[in-house]
Amino acid sequence: MRALRDAEARSAGKSRFLANLSHELRTPLNAIMGFADTMRQGVLGPLPDRYRGYADLIHESGELLLELISDVLDMARVEAERFDLNLEVFDVREAASAVVRLVRGQVERAGLEFVAPDLRERIEVRADRRALKQMSLNLISNAIKATPPGGRVAFGLAREGEDLVLVVEDTGCGVSEADLARLGRPFEQAGSPDQKAAGAGLGLSLVKALCDLHGGEMTLRSRQGQGTRVGLRLPIVVRDQVQPELDLT
Repeated sequence: MRALRDAEARSAGKSRFLANLSHELRTPLNAIMGFADTMRQGVLGPLPDRYRGYADLIHESGELLLELISDVLDMARVEAERFDLNLEVFDVREAASAVVRLVRGQVERAGLEFVAPDLRERIEVRADRRALKQMSLNLISNAIKATPPGGRVAFGLAREGEDLVLVVEDTGCGVSEADLARLGRPFEQAGSPDQKAAGAGLGLSLVKALCDLHGGEMTLRSRQGQGTRVGLRLPIVVRDQVQPELDLT
């Protein structure tokens, strides 16, 4: 029993350390991104094209690092049981449209076909809006990293009774059956060394944790060389309404 308590104390201490470290890293990183944005917008005067390109790279790298820090912070909060969902009722199409806008540029740069969800049907849910976006973004980002140019990434949403079904599917490299059992645990990765270097292995584990907090279930299907399909079933739909008049353009 003492060994178990000691292990739990070490785990809690690690989670607190990661949470504090992630918080402290955000302040200087936001300053770096702010100055880079000022430079690329030419607020203090025009820059040569080469230096403007450097500012773009600094800002883009800062965004990627900020995303990783957010994942670490959220995962630490989940493990320390200090992650509280901010539940609210909203139309899921608004969150999905924001996700689509955010990933389109990334998909285009990767040379991929992107299939967006059908957003004609209004689906009201009671959920954490930020967490729902984060789950979607992490799954799509993973799919993009795993799919070579010319491939396809599909993002789908559908209502089934009181459940929201969210699916991200790709035609990428897929993972082996042995690797499949490990995915979903923090810092576990699969694929080639280049693919492992593209992330920290937190995205899928965070998706699973946020899905669990919503009372949902995550399913993962993959075959090497034939792509991967990740599905989330979340019992968060609050009522059945069809109001296609919402303008999401």
